[in-house]
Amino acid sequence: MTGLRAELHPFRLALRAPLVTGGVTVRFRAGFLVALSADGITGWGEASPLPGWSRTSLLDTETALRSVCDGLVRGEVVLGTLLSAMQDTPHARAGVAGAWADLQAQRAGRTLAEQLIADTGHLPPASVSVNALVAAADPSDVEQAADQASQAGFGAAKLKVGEADPAVDMERVRAARAGLGPGAELRLDANGAWNPKTALDVLDRVYDYDIAYCEEPVAGVEAIAEVGRRSPVPIAVDESVRSEADAVQALDLGVGTLIVKPQALGGPDTALAVAARAREAGASVVVTSFLDSAVGVTHALHVAAAVDATASNSRAHGLATSSILATDVAAPPPVVSGAILLVDRPGLGFDEPRAVAP
Repeated sequence: MTGLRAELHPFRLALRAPLVTGGVTVRFRAGFLVALSADGITGWGEASPLPGWSRTSLLDTETALRSVCDGLVRGEVVLGTLLSAMQDTPHARAGVAGAWADLQAQRAGRTLAEQLIADTGHLPPASVSVNALVAAADPSDVEQAADQASQAGFGAAKLKVGEADPAVDMERVRAARAGLGPGAELRLDANGAWNPKTALDVLDRVYDYDIAYCEEPVAGVEAIAEVGRRSPVPIAVDESVRSEADAVQALDLGVGTLIVKPQALGGPDTALAVAARAREAGASVVVTSFLDSAVGVTHALHVAAAVDATASNSRAHGLATSSILATDVAAPPPVVSGAILLVDRPGLGFDEPRAVAP
């Protein structure tokens, strides 16, 4: 490989409607697309921290990315060494690692999912099941949205909870189950908004609605594991896992489901390492996007396919998020009947992202 070079493309994408998650109202997504090019091939990655969630800012991410670009221009950077030194800026690392993985997959003539598991002897599935996202505030709107998800072919739906009064949330859970019917999987996501008493009270009361699991009922790995030991509803850990060490702690404490966000953890390689740890511990993995652009969502799609290829029991992943954005950097992978098809093209499998004004 000759003449490796890097470029950054800033973007700012409006959401169709404000989204409240973890107590923060998100109105747009801002970040950088990372392009690594060599021998006429370009690999793409995304680096977009989420305010109120990420430990590093957009400025921190940009600083780390520009350091990479400057080093490549001077010919001083060895990518393997570089990635090892980027653990404290996971979004920047995800952008670089993702672009590098896409570039390598294209050079090998494989899809990114195939490249990620090339040494395992497995083949990725042709499609990945995904869950619908329900965030409506009013119970009647929740029921309607859940019914629409069921009619669209989704076999699983995730309901955002924790922002309303607990009594209202319990009514919203009832409404979601009514809209989905008895066959679909219903998941809850509190984004760490409850205290332990409230979490246990709500989960006790909604147990009869057949909840698959509740993500982040409280904040912090230890607190989540403690709630999990007392809750009748299975518990999953999401934003409290921001590194492989956090994942190991959650697994050691008996958490049975890990929500894995490749961009937030540092890229596809880190995400797969976390998934492997979970598989060894007998826990399940659900790969989700990070309110990413089409680039980040497609990266997460290929990670999810790689996870499913080696999992004994795959679950619907949280990748049906592109419709939240009013604009995008490229055509996102379409969701059809509750699943996303992997395009049989090298790398990420899409055309070059269009320019987006910052």
